[in-house]
Amino acid sequence: MTHRIALSHASSVAAEAILEKLPESGITPDSLVLLDHQSNAGKRIPFGGSHLPLLDQQQYDLSDCSLLLMPQADAELQASALQQGCLLLSHAIDDSRPPVFVSPLSEAPAVSYSETQLRLAGPELACLWPSLVELDKLAGIAQLNVTLMRSTEFRGKAGIDELASQTVNLLNGRAADTGVYAQQIAFNLLPEMTDSQLQTDFRHCLGNSSLALALQTVTVPLFHGFAAAVQIVFISDIKQSDCEKCLSALDNVVLKSVDTSPISDCNQSFDSVISHLHQAADQPANLQFWMIADPMRYGLANNYVNVADFLLKSFL
Repeated sequence: MTHRIALSHASSVAAEAILEKLPESGITPDSLVLLDHQSNAGKRIPFGGSHLPLLDQQQYDLSDCSLLLMPQADAELQASALQQGCLLLSHAIDDSRPPVFVSPLSEAPAVSYSETQLRLAGPELACLWPSLVELDKLAGIAQLNVTLMRSTEFRGKAGIDELASQTVNLLNGRAADTGVYAQQIAFNLLPEMTDSQLQTDFRHCLGNSSLALALQTVTVPLFHGFAAAVQIVFISDIKQSDCEKCLSALDNVVLKSVDTSPISDCNQSFDSVISHLHQAADQPANLQFWMIADPMRYGLANNYVNVADFLLKSFL
């Protein structure tokens, strides 16, 4: 039997990234269903050398599918998947259980046959997970301080459009109307409250519920991309060269010794880049670095496809 996979909100920024990655997992056009809001039903999206129609996600019978990938919060669609026996994968659902993350080096997730939904790691955590886990294996992370810098694509196309329209208006002497954000985002920085669930997820990632952790979140006036300034205090002294070797061995992680930015190095990329790796001479247990990535591709799409591939091969 060919298992059918449904992808909801298929015209969204996150879904676009997932669609780029799915063919690597052997998903073919005849096994994929693209769902979206009724207003987009009938439109066609290219995939795997074909063009697939968008179907109304509120009317589609999900009992025809084994998996639903839902990259955007939608309570009604979530309930439909549960009622119709379709396993839901989403980073945008409320679920107190630990998030699921799968990479070539990660252990197989603890998933049972009775699962009805799986909450996947969000884009920030998914971007940092492989690097943090490997560094923790190397010397044990005692304290972690991270400043998360989000572009407007974290709010989807609406966030991107708001930055674009505000930029045009301000450059032409007009008012910057707000809607998605409470304040002007163009040419500005907006601090955000860091979700307590994200803090719990970071601690789960490192298997340490009492980890000394400080997360700060800032929205920056970029259309795409994600960056993180990371400071680590290890349990024991560590050599920077060992950290570089550890990180260089990771799939889809590139170390650079030159200045990097989300636009110049990670735009529409399924890799992350780490630069400015630094260890002060008088702080042998400390390390800091700058990490950049395309959060929808390296963060979300890689994990959505890896988890779906794992489930299709091991459970479904």
